Amino acid sequence: MTRVLGDWLLTPQRAALHEPTATLVIADVHLGYGRSRQSRGDAVPEVLVADVLAPLSPLVGRGARRLLVAGDLFEAGYAASLADQLTTWCQRIGLEVVGLVPGNHDRLTAERPGLALFPEGYLLGEWRVVHGDGATPAGPCVQGHEHPCLRVSGRVQAACYLVGADRLVLPAFSREAAGVGVAGDPRWRGFAVHAIVGDEVLDFGEAFDVLERLRGRFPT
Repeated sequence: MTRVLGDWLLTPQRAALHEPTATLVIADVHLGYGRSRQSRGDAVPEVLVADVLAPLSPLVGRGARRLLVAGDLFEAGYAASLADQLTTWCQRIGLEVVGLVPGNHDRLTAERPGLALFPEGYLLGEWRVVHGDGATPAGPCVQGHEHPCLRVSGRVQAACYLVGADRLVLPAFSREAAGVGVAGDPRWRGFAVHAIVGDEVLDFGEAFDVLERLRGRFPT
């Protein structure tokens, strides 16, 4: 794990732990991805919710007590059965489900039972957690939506966190979500790349020129 911005632990499980509130924040889970693809005629297996969330289990032993989803919990809109599986699994391992900051894939309304919604974002201390598909709020902010990854070559790619002065961008929690390369993107000038490499989160430095520093280490 890597500590950044004072209060946050970045984990190789693609979850950021806000230590003062013992809250895990994940984004872009996309539950129901397999089912959605099957409805379009694709031969994609459906993965159980328990298997999707299993990587979070060890983090309970590291002090995590709550879970907040920063958008795109679902792939194709609200599904009660998936929400129930999420709640049941979290209860079993001792995680309180705080709720969901709805993302562009969620299509939820306040009338949906069993899942607290925070359309305006959720405050963890001074940090506002949003999805990131709209305007970024002023002040310290945590978001998903971007699916950031460090793509070094066609064969070397790693999901990553982006860390700015007062902004934390989470990797997609779903392993099925396509990663979007951040190296050289001017939007991320001044952001540090913290890439997930095996069981570690490694700081590769500034996103904009990261490839210049890595050039020659990996074959293309």
